[in-house]
Amino acid sequence: MATLRLRAELLARIRTFFAARGVLEVDTPALSVAAISDPHLASFATVYSGPGPRHGRTLYLHTSPEFPMKRLLAAGSGCIYQIARVFRDGEAGRLHNPEFTLLEWYRVGFDHRRLMDEVTELATELLAGRVSLAEPERLSYRAAFQRYLDLDPHRATVAELAVCAERFGVPIPPGMPTDETDPWLDLLLT
Repeated sequence: MATLRLRAELLARIRTFFAARGVLEVDTPALSVAAISDPHLASFATVYSGPGPRHGRTLYLHTSPEFPMKRLLAAGSGCIYQIARVFRDGEAGRLHNPEFTLLEWYRVGFDHRRLMDEVTELATELLAGRVSLAEPERLSYRAAFQRYLDLDPHRATVAELAVCAERFGVPIPPGMPTDETDPWLDLLLT
């Protein structure tokens, strides 16, 4: 019960944070007629069994509310956020559940620096009274890899990434590709 109460408090604080900034909460559909186009994510599929012209049609649970939220932005919604249940097939394990809650938000007119400031403000707000936070250090993707893993993520080969994972004791899941660096970079980043 303590976890449920903590989760409810966290969600309420997220809503308060965005409401105070005039960001509109939206709720987009979880089902789509198309699967995600990201080759590194897999959608769950279901077949609609109800009446009418959609009978027998395959529908997909979303992996992120990104696309419907971007349609809202294109329609002039202004700044929006969503706390959504999302679904990703093939991601069950110690670090992943196939279903989880995701916070996604878009700020019209914000550049990456203002978004980083807002992420810092949100983390500070949500962790207040629980964790003492130092001022965050901002590193580029490349700089973080170079500092902590001693490799350039934009030039590293799969073989170099595999050696790096082994050197740092990162468990390598079965089926890691031998011809794509992105899954290896994701593994090392997490």
